[in-house]
Amino acid sequence: MKLVTGQQMGEIDSYTIEEIGIGGTVLMERAGIEVAKEVIDYLDDKESSEVVVLAGKGNNGGDGFVVSRILKERGFKVKTFLIGSKDDVSGDAKVNLDILTNLGILVKDIESKEDLFILKKEVVKADLIVDGLLGTGIEGTLRGLYPRVIELVNESRAVVVSIDIPSGVEAATGKVISCAVKAHKTITFALAKIGLILYPGADYVGELKVVDIGIPKEAINNKNLKVNLIDKAMVSKYLTPRRANTHKGDYGRLLMVGGSSGMTGAASLMAQAALKMGGGLITLGVPRGINAILEVKLTEVMTYPLAEGADGFLTSESLKEIEDLILDRDLLAFGPGIGKGEEIGYIVEGLVKKVNKPLVIDADGLNAILSLDLLKKRKQDTVLTPHPGELARLLGVSIQEVEEDRINVAKKFAQEYGVILLLKGARSIIASPKGDIYINPTGNAGMATGGSGDLLTGMISSLIGQGLSSLEASIVAAYLHGLAGDLGSKELTEYSLTPSDLLSYLPKAIKSIDN
Repeated sequence: MKLVTGQQMGEIDSYTIEEIGIGGTVLMERAGIEVAKEVIDYLDDKESSEVVVLAGKGNNGGDGFVVSRILKERGFKVKTFLIGSKDDVSGDAKVNLDILTNLGILVKDIESKEDLFILKKEVVKADLIVDGLLGTGIEGTLRGLYPRVIELVNESRAVVVSIDIPSGVEAATGKVISCAVKAHKTITFALAKIGLILYPGADYVGELKVVDIGIPKEAINNKNLKVNLIDKAMVSKYLTPRRANTHKGDYGRLLMVGGSSGMTGAASLMAQAALKMGGGLITLGVPRGINAILEVKLTEVMTYPLAEGADGFLTSESLKEIEDLILDRDLLAFGPGIGKGEEIGYIVEGLVKKVNKPLVIDADGLNAILSLDLLKKRKQDTVLTPHPGELARLLGVSIQEVEEDRINVAKKFAQEYGVILLLKGARSIIASPKGDIYINPTGNAGMATGGSGDLLTGMISSLIGQGLSSLEASIVAAYLHGLAGDLGSKELTEYSLTPSDLLSYLPKAIKSIDN
């Protein structure tokens, strides 16, 4: 599913109106009809219900005027309020405001703090509030009466249905600078807006429904949209059924390197995830001192004891061993639990320079990257899977700078260094060197625990070994990783969810896609 900013949606609307010839009033009518349907379905034709429609001065308010008219025609008790003056309404919104006036339907202007007392009385009584205050063009601090009106909505006991986007949420980023309407349901038109998916905006959306209002595909395709929401259909396209006449070699020969004293779990989880994800032959290279531990932990995964120093970490001698091992294997995953030994940076630099196979780097491997420019010279795919703190360190910026602009930071990094970047977090972002962005909607707070990321590294590596491109593998792994967490949290609880639980729910996640 393609995602858009408010500006992009406005350009699509303009193309539809000006180039294709579908009038703005037609689109507004269709939008209002779709919202009215949702309201009527919720109220279950209970005409005694009290409905308040809140309209702003723009097109979002115009949609609200259409909703008011349709509900009134169906016999519902509807009261409509315009935040501002009727004199300030123009364009298609003015057309629909005039229709209400011509039909004798009262629209009350709210222009002062005194008017807010009138509004509050009606909001308190309402069973359902339609939020048509502010649309997808809003950015920055809210001015005038809007903050107080939004507070009244959020303090009410009514069910709230937002038109296109909860008022106060920025469509491009999901930021809430002042305050925003806390909706129970949001009806958005044609395409979901990025701010409906990213946090904190996603917290205000409630149930999200994308409805068709007749915008032609030509108008959408004309924009060459780059931001995508990963969904089941996309994952199903990449996760194809296995052929009957195959053998273990068809599903990848993986070399994975990780672990150190006290961090054997990270390496173990990475390897087990690769196995559960369908990897064919998996070799886990670990410092020699912990090899015996991993042999006990792992039954189906082969282990290889690598050279280690007195501190128990890998050394420069390990690099030559890894280079030899990768020759007859399909890819290398490196990093989980590897620690911060003195020579880890040297090893990572050597791997980036010399491994002519796909390379997946995570955790301590990311922290050991000494020169990002070396990544540009690689001829094979490189996948980096940082959390915000790791990406901030690589870029030499603050974590806040990364978090405030996750999409653009990830996009710029992937394009500049020619890598697939999977920026982990609530709504993980996957960015490709071509500027394509994929946002993952699955996952929950129960996955915010040590070890979850190690599983993801193993899953991505496993899928690359099975023939998916590095980008496809990252998309599928991120979605299934989160889905396993969602399935686990439903049967267990987010408080108690562990990486081992994620492993046990991964087959169910895969099966739900396979079906």
